[in-house]
Amino acid sequence: MSDIIRLIGYTAGGLPGSRILDRLAIPISDDTVLRMVKVSSEAAARDPVRHLGVDDWAWRKGQSYGTILVDLDRHRVVDLLPDRSSETVQAGLETHPGIEMVSRDRCGIYAEAAHLGAAKAIQVADRFHLIMNLSAAVERALEERGTELHLRPELPPADRTEIPRPTEHRPTVAETQKQQRRDRRRQRYQRVVELHQLGYTQRAISTELGIQRKTVRRWLRAGQFPERKSVVGRRSHVRDFHEHLQRRWNEGCHNATRLFQEIRAQGYRGCRQMVSHHVSSWRHKSSPTSSSKKKTDRIAPKHAAILACKPPEQLSEQQRILFERVATNCPIVRSLHALALDFREAIATHDKDGMLHWIGTAPQSGIGPLMRFAYGLKKDLNAVLAAVETPWSNGQTEGQINRLKAIKRQMYGRAGFQLLRARVLPYQAMPP
Repeated sequence: MSDIIRLIGYTAGGLPGSRILDRLAIPISDDTVLRMVKVSSEAAARDPVRHLGVDDWAWRKGQSYGTILVDLDRHRVVDLLPDRSSETVQAGLETHPGIEMVSRDRCGIYAEAAHLGAAKAIQVADRFHLIMNLSAAVERALEERGTELHLRPELPPADRTEIPRPTEHRPTVAETQKQQRRDRRRQRYQRVVELHQLGYTQRAISTELGIQRKTVRRWLRAGQFPERKSVVGRRSHVRDFHEHLQRRWNEGCHNATRLFQEIRAQGYRGCRQMVSHHVSSWRHKSSPTSSSKKKTDRIAPKHAAILACKPPEQLSEQQRILFERVATNCPIVRSLHALALDFREAIATHDKDGMLHWIGTAPQSGIGPLMRFAYGLKKDLNAVLAAVETPWSNGQTEGQINRLKAIKRQMYGRAGFQLLRARVLPYQAMPP
């Protein structure tokens, strides 16, 4: 009976398990069910582990994290750790002296812990995280060129009219406050530059002015006063069919449902509400053309980075057109695209020499974020080359983290780490 209680509590949790057991004529409180589940986890047998996956999971995203250890051979969780400090992970690895390989992301904490806790094990950087790190580097490179990511379609000569002379404009209160905030930011930026020229370190500047080191580093790298970027929302796929919708609207078709059905047949995969929202502003104006000319089509750096890192065969026709428009205004996108394809090809074809060549030639591109990315790969070279040569990855670990999240959310944050660990570890029946 105790084993039945532990098994149901392990699967369903405390209160749901208590309700199920009551239907089985075993009346027991939810606290007792949870208490027995915790006891069973302490009796879990420790089997030898050869290939281990390590990754972090969030207690509260952006605030506190734990660490999960996964046996990649048996497809099951080995242990759950309450934090992701180097000392805790090192102690967890030392309990498994037979580890031959550790698969991890490029976090320096796990690299240090694996070096100390499993010195003889081969460290393998996860390929998915390598691709994500590349995409993040490309995104940072495009953020530095945000003004070049404005897609201004050329107007036909007939539509080009002389711009009237602007009338005198008195600033509103909001505009005045916005200008005052900009002036204060400019004064802080000038002070940062002055201290840097006087020989202050970034840490000293951060302490002196009360600004985060990341902000100081970003301002110094910019080389000029960084204006605040305008808000760029998520790009809607319905904008790829703007020309068709505009032509049909001018022909007299003002039915959003019919327009949705037409572009649906052309490959649109969004919902009808997005089409209705896109054409709603046209109902109160004489022509959609006049309003669309006043707006500047923009693309977020993250969206542009996704296009630059994708292989050409994975791009849709609309994405290819958008990529060409981006590359026309921002030529560096083509260089980033070529570097990203070479990097992905080296990983996909398990080409060790190709990866070494990429790490050696990327700094010659003169693109700061990619130079720093290549320098980071060089510091973690053995793990990066092992990711190219070996089949191991952290895919299983990510799957176990998804399972952990489902269990954690099922418990609604009411239970502590001990119970979460008991329900994530493989179930072990108590010996008779």
